[in-house]
Amino acid sequence: MNSQYIRHEVRGCETSNLRNFWEKAIEQQTQYLQNEKERQRRSALTKLRNEWMERLEKRIKMLRTHPEDPSS
Repeated sequence: MNSQYIRHEVRGCETSNLRNFWEKAIEQQTQYLQNEKERQRRSALTKLRNEWMERLEKRIKMLRTHPEDPSS
């Protein structure tokens, strides 16, 4: 008998295990993404960036209104 014509039976328990594996992997990935999003939300980095942007904008505004004397 030619092997290309052999039908392989797929057992129900094998597909169930595979499905459970992928559902668990997806759930873990989703949980990781949620945790990462929460960590970034609690991070002080955004606040620090905003504070530095405000400082830089004030500095630029000050330099435009009071240019430094180039001879000094």
